[in-house]
Amino acid sequence: MSNHSEVTERKPIYKKWWFWLIIIIVIIGFAGAGSNKNDITQTSSQTTQKQNVQEKTEYNQGEEAVLGNGAITINKVERSQGDQYDKPKSGKEYVIVHLTIKNKGNEKLSYNPYYFKMQNSQGQQESMTFTIVDQDTSLKSGELIPGGKVSGTIAFEQSVGDTGLILIYNDSIWSSKELKIKLQ
Repeated sequence: MSNHSEVTERKPIYKKWWFWLIIIIVIIGFAGAGSNKNDITQTSSQTTQKQNVQEKTEYNQGEEAVLGNGAITINKVERSQGDQYDKPKSGKEYVIVHLTIKNKGNEKLSYNPYYFKMQNSQGQQESMTFTIVDQDTSLKSGELIPGGKVSGTIAFEQSVGDTGLILIYNDSIWSSKELKIKLQ
């Protein structure tokens, strides 16, 4: 048995292909960051100006409330004690919000009644209520093409006579931006 040991010669790191790939990526990254510095500053300034214009998040009933590409108008609010088959809990009434949603953008806009909550004068925010009182007019979910609009109702169960109701709209679980519309 011979004592044969193979000696493998290792290449220096600068002669390996992956080393040069990393160097090229780093150089491109630095070059790109330097040339985009003015673009980023201008874009940031333009974004800040747009945010200042669109920062209104509280509206009154009847005003067109705008968030992103969506515009919501509360046309009417009615209160109901229900019917013989469907009544609210004791001390409560159905608050039925008639609204219109418009797509003012250039892409499709999703709409869904679950994007809405109602806040009462006690600061409680509650989701829509399932009732048959507005079954013929209730807002469904779907998409609006650019320029499209949809009208419908959303029902909530609230204390009788509560005058501090606010409809809250948030179309994304990832965003804290929301609209608040004071109901009359």
